[in-house]
Amino acid sequence: MTDAEITQLWSALEPSTRERARIESRVLEWVEASETSLLTEWLDLIRVNPIGGLGLAAASALSLLMFTPLGWIASSMLR
Repeated sequence: MTDAEITQLWSALEPSTRERARIESRVLEWVEASETSLLTEWLDLIRVNPIGGLGLAAASALSLLMFTPLGWIASSMLR
């Protein structure tokens, strides 16, 4: 394999500015079309698997309480 062939193959992996803009716009359109709120995702999770969803919610609340500076203050006040 020559340097020219490697350069040609590598250029296929690097889109031009116009192609990059087109790809970015398509990705953003897809993300916006499938975007849901966090609350909706949690409610869907609880509807599908109530025990698992509530367990994850409890674990999330506990991690927020334990791993944030404000949580440290709150947990020390609760002791």
